[in-house]
Amino acid sequence: MLNPQEIRNEFPILAQTVYGKPLIYLDNAATTQKPQCVIDAISNAYCTINANVHRGVHHLSQVATEKFEEARRTVQQYLGAAHSHEIIFTRGTTESINLVANSFGNTFLKEGDEVIISTMEHHSNIVPWQMLRDRIGIALRVIPLTSDEKLDMEAYKALFNEHTKLVSITHVSNVMGVTNPVKEYIDIAHSYNVPVLIDGAQSSPHIKIDVKALDADFFVMSGHKVYAPTGIG
Repeated sequence: MLNPQEIRNEFPILAQTVYGKPLIYLDNAATTQKPQCVIDAISNAYCTINANVHRGVHHLSQVATEKFEEARRTVQQYLGAAHSHEIIFTRGTTESINLVANSFGNTFLKEGDEVIISTMEHHSNIVPWQMLRDRIGIALRVIPLTSDEKLDMEAYKALFNEHTKLVSITHVSNVMGVTNPVKEYIDIAHSYNVPVLIDGAQSSPHIKIDVKALDADFFVMSGHKVYAPTGIG
């Protein structure tokens, strides 16, 4: 059985009091606090192996590079990816989505093409596509909600046509906490040969992710929501 106090003891920030009472932190959906082991790992890296990664042949650079690639393999295992080279480090979910919009989008989309998003998307999964729309003239198609605040599957199916080039939807809503059956959405999109981006910022901390099983073309997440340092995605 989990001991809440033992877990609290792993997080130095929770040792303080606020307004005379022990700090209770409930904003993990926004960002998580860091356990002592993460803080120690960061400190140890700066104290013992700080050097350029992939850009030096001296000892510290080689050690730092191996630790960097070890972190990539850790993320690979965490997400169930087939290869470590499939893991691309960014500064967070927002930059990851922007990277797809500005690489895949600029390369493969043209005026008149369509991208499907949903009503429940975070702004990070709306604005990059709006900017692409304004820049090259794509159109955005939006999956509506049903009366019970779930994505309308039948409406989603009806959005596909010969102009559909990408689907970009959230796994778990940051507002309502709804978990979308993204595997179904991916399978439907793939039946039209349309790739899919899954925003896993809110799902990756709470749901076991297997990107091979999902068959997602892009899966994005932020480290700071899973106890890692801010600035990693």
